[in-house]
Formats: sequence, structure tokens, C-alpha cells
Amino acid sequence: MRLIRELTKKDIKNIKLVCFDCDGVTVPEGTYIRESQGELIVRTATLNDRIAEKLQRLKKHFFLVFSSGRSLLYVTRMYEKILWDNVALQAEIGLFTLYQGQVFQLGEFDSHFLEKSTRIKQAIRSLSQTNSNILGFEPKQFLVTVHCQEEDSAITDLVRKYDPEQEYYCLWSGEAYDIGPKVFNKGAGLKFLVNKMGLSMANVLAVGNDPNDREMVEGAGIGITTDPESVIKGADFVTEKKFEQGGEEVIDRLLEIIH
Repeated sequence: MRLIRELTKKDIKNIKLVCFDCDGVTVPEGTYIRESQGELIVRTATLNDRIAEKLQRLKKHFFLVFSSGRSLLYVTRMYEKILWDNVALQAEIGLFTLYQGQVFQLGEFDSHFLEKSTRIKQAIRSLSQTNSNILGFEPKQFLVTVHCQEEDSAITDLVRKYDPEQEYYCLWSGEAYDIGPKVFNKGAGLKFLVNKMGLSMANVLAVGNDPNDREMVEGAGIGITTDPESVIKGADFVTEKKFEQGGEEVIDRLLEIIH
């Protein structure tokens, strides 16, 4: 991998779309979730004014996409400072795309997946009655995201039990387990949007840091990771930790190149 400062104008000559992961890349990581007796409290960060101003400048030159594992409502709230012109949002790890005032779904959650997801979530919810490590479920349409104080093998064991066919991923993000069908991922979601726009993945620069960003970053024409220790081994460039959110380094470098 090359350092982000080595990215050149020649490298980005075919780039028309820039896709950013959210947590830890463009907004601070961390979500406060507590769920008990029918009450759910969720607190999460939003885009800060400095990065928002830079993104307003960047979207005059590139179409911007923000891809998250969160629900579409949460992603909309996180990025409301820069909506809607030349921006699309992707949620639930690429399953939903908000583009030009319409919501598109990547694929069908048929009865097989609906029933399996329900069984997994119910089993984890039952486990939470006796397991204080489990803090609560993040509200989502189809995917299962359970927040925990630390990694918990009891959760991965339950996913294996109810998914013997290994159709589902179970990814630990540092604060939660994301659980869902492997056929739906950020890479597939981004490719869906790119095709709808009449572009190709060669026209995409993608930035991520977590396991759920791997298909997106490695499938893009230019892939950038903000974490050299991440599982994204196929990235072309890596940031240098100049900012808390590594995506800001990418924004700065792109603005520097185009000006």
C-alpha cells in the first residue's frame, strides 16, 4: 500500500464517485445503546462542521456516497449537513440506497432469510436476559446488530447454531456484532448504485476501515484504508493518522489535487 500523500492527479483521472465509510472514517466511532423493559436509548455522533465544509467543496467535483451499517434514518441524521445535492446514502451494509429522492433495496429478504434472522435475534435476546455483556439491539429493518461491552463467543456460537449453512456473516466492530446474509454487503451495494448511475467500479474511490468495508474498498478502482492493521489487505493507499477521522486526510488530499 502507498501512503495517501502519494495519491496523484493521474491516479484519480477516471474517478467520478467517492464513497466513504461512516464510523471512524468521517464521523467519530462509538454508539451509546441501552435497552431494557421496552425502552431503547441510542446516542451517536454526527458529521462535524469542519469536515462538512470540506465535503461541500468536494461534492462540486465528485459524486459522494456514505456507506454505513446503520439504519437509513440514522445515516440521514448523521449527514444532514451536506444533503442532498450530489450525495447518496447507503445503509444496513449496502442493503438500502437513498439516491435522488428514492430508496432502493439491493435484494429481497425472502422468507428463508427473514425467518433465520428472526430466530437469531430471538435467541440473542433470550441470552441477554442472563448475559449482562449484551447492551441492546440497534434499530434496523433487516440486519441484526447487537451491542456488547466486549466480544462474546456466546453470540458467535448462537449464529453458528442457527446458521449451519454459513450463509451469514457475524462481524465484530469493536462495539457490536453485525449479523446478516453474506450476499448483502457494502461492495454489492456500491456496485448496484454505480451501475444505476451508468458508471463502473473503475470510476470509484472508496474509503473504509472495518471488516464490513472490505468488499467495497477492494472492489473499487482506488481503495483506501484508514487503518493499516485492518483486514482490508487489498487497499491501494493508507492514511497516516493525521486526524481522528482518517477520511478527512482523503478529503484534504483530493481537494489539494483538484486545486
